[in-house]
Amino acid sequence: MTTTPKLRIGPRPYSELDRLAVVFADPLRLKIVSELFLREMGPSRFLATYGGGTLQRVNSHFKRLVEYDCLRFVRMAPPEGPGAPEKLYRAPRLAIFDEEMWAKLPIPMREEFSWRIFEQFGERVKEAMKAHTFDSRPDRHLSWIPLVLDEQGRATVFRAITQLFYVLLEEQADARTRLQYAPGASVHTTVGLAAFDSPTRQRNLRGLLVTEPPTQGEDPFDEKEFTGRFARVFSSELNLTIMTELNLRPMSASEFATECGGDSREVAKRLRTLRDLGWLEVVEEKTGGQRRGATEVFYRAVRPAVYDTGRWSKVPQEVREQDSWRIFEQMAEQVREAFQCRTFDSRPDRHLTWAHLVLDQQGWEQGIAAIDQCFHDVLEEQNRSKMRLIGSKEEPLIATVAFAGFESPPPEERRPIELISKVALN
Repeated sequence: MTTTPKLRIGPRPYSELDRLAVVFADPLRLKIVSELFLREMGPSRFLATYGGGTLQRVNSHFKRLVEYDCLRFVRMAPPEGPGAPEKLYRAPRLAIFDEEMWAKLPIPMREEFSWRIFEQFGERVKEAMKAHTFDSRPDRHLSWIPLVLDEQGRATVFRAITQLFYVLLEEQADARTRLQYAPGASVHTTVGLAAFDSPTRQRNLRGLLVTEPPTQGEDPFDEKEFTGRFARVFSSELNLTIMTELNLRPMSASEFATECGGDSREVAKRLRTLRDLGWLEVVEEKTGGQRRGATEVFYRAVRPAVYDTGRWSKVPQEVREQDSWRIFEQMAEQVREAFQCRTFDSRPDRHLTWAHLVLDQQGWEQGIAAIDQCFHDVLEEQNRSKMRLIGSKEEPLIATVAFAGFESPPPEERRPIELISKVALN
């Protein structure tokens, strides 16, 4: 039996924001998209591998994702046991924001996304070190470097790292084809890339870096809560506008309705909902005057909680003594500093991605070579920027770039962590 894909004439009925809202509406959907980007699966095979409750529940999520073009039908497969043949699907793309979509998100949402992405990447690093796969290949790559750039150099560097991400995804596509026709050992690989603005370093009289003290405490990651919080904001243009405006200044429902439009009662309801979801906090309550006995409540957007590198301190001591872990800790410190000074997401073209790829040996070698080449190209661009800055009135910029490519334990040996990425497209 074959299935003819439905072709649409004219504009697509769903926007990219619609599709992302559907994916993030349930953590199981995010897991489905993440895993089916790596390989084709059907509902019953997904349930047997990753769980998800009942076959009816998993199948309903598959149907919803297919409806919004998040999954594509690939082929019919014979049953693995008694039963009927099963439809197999694949995810044509990851849950990724391009630069245009990313710029539409309020800054608090960008910051929350970014920190969670980095936390998940940190867990992958720790996981690979515990499994002794991180340094199992001598050509693995892990590096970070602060750069002095001008605006032209910054645009060139950030664009190069975005292009590198897509090159690595293409390596996986090519590896899939080679493994299909010439089966061999697959290499489970984690790649991570970052390019972000770092704060201009202010130093005291001793020459020590002055930063805000780190927030203390532990925040266990709850996937369902995380995806649910984002889905509720995605679902409404009004919610997005509220988040954007209240990141700039505290506002009440009546103030927002006056300045931005809308019914003040509906705005007040949305404000309370966003407060309950942890996006807003109450900063002031006023009575008297023209309020006629009523209380006017003022809200503002909440900054994400950012932790120091102790977040991954449960790595065994013998692992933490390796050079690789120290390099990662230093990288994490640069990320934390940029978050605390609010430079990390200050511009929408920043880049932060990680992905789990399945490669063959050729794909591994070519992927690592591409990372190495980009690293050296970035250093050369810094030299060109410095030459342009000589005699120029332009203020130098500080940006940090980071590259990682290492072998990870295969899926059956790892705890699934959902892929949430943002790619800057220039």
